[in-house]
Amino acid sequence: MDLELLTPEAWLAEQKRLIGFSIRFGDKRLAVSTIHALRKLDPALLEEGSNRPCGAVAVIAKHGSRIVGFGFAEAGGDAACMVVVHPEARSLGIGSALVQAMIQRLGRLSCNVATDNTASMALCFRLGMTAVSMHRGPTGKPTLRFERGITNDTARPRHPDFVPQ
Repeated sequence: MDLELLTPEAWLAEQKRLIGFSIRFGDKRLAVSTIHALRKLDPALLEEGSNRPCGAVAVIAKHGSRIVGFGFAEAGGDAACMVVVHPEARSLGIGSALVQAMIQRLGRLSCNVATDNTASMALCFRLGMTAVSMHRGPTGKPTLRFERGITNDTARPRHPDFVPQ
């Protein structure tokens, strides 16, 4: 598996394909607002400047020329965050690799995961993300907000079963 951080040019070339991939393999779990943010993504946000970090990240996982995973986050995940892995490629560490690449590129990451999405919650906990709050998501489901940074990483759980209340 190879990971590729998309440049603005690569995003423009792959945008329709990746949005289609996300909708098709997102198991109807992606918020409409996330798909909207993906469609409206300003490609310039994918570029890292000399005095500023990039404002968004889009990363794909490929097996040969086939896309097996896609991750996207904007504004450190505050504006949008999603990870989609092809069903035939799940449980191979692709989601973990995508999230780690996103954290590395942005310096921090936050995401919202509905509590009935146990696979995504397990991924977040496995990567040392901390559940910092609970709220009602866009579909009305209880949703956890996860956070993790690479500097001053306070997102390390104190115990494998630790969840702040």
